[in-house]
Amino acid sequence: MPDEIDMAIIKALNRDSRIKTSHLAKLVHLTAPAVAARIQRLTDTGVITRYTVEVDLDKLGFPRQVFIQVAVQEQQHAAYLKLIHHYHNDIRHHYRTTGQFAYMIEGAFPDRHDLSDFLQALSKLATYQVIDVIDDI
Repeated sequence: MPDEIDMAIIKALNRDSRIKTSHLAKLVHLTAPAVAARIQRLTDTGVITRYTVEVDLDKLGFPRQVFIQVAVQEQQHAAYLKLIHHYHNDIRHHYRTTGQFAYMIEGAFPDRHDLSDFLQALSKLATYQVIDVIDDI
């Protein structure tokens, strides 16, 4: 179970996964080797599963950011997963959820036409609700 120092390390890594160990050590008042050992332990035990990069999707050419809640009938499930795989470049995350909708798609599309094409294909397999992202605050 992570302690307070582990949580401080995780929070710092979450803000900047490229933070130098020496700088992180100063933040948590430990030596750099002690911090490196904690990070290694957190990784070995599966608490830290990966390091990521956040990007500005607008600058990458994906200004149409949406969340789509999806309900799929069992007989359409395989076709739905095939569609998700086909649009993997536009889908940032695909979650299984509870409630009325079984899935949540976090998507980023180059324009409204690409989003419309995806939604048109999706409508043949599932019911859905689109939540448009207005701003990242």
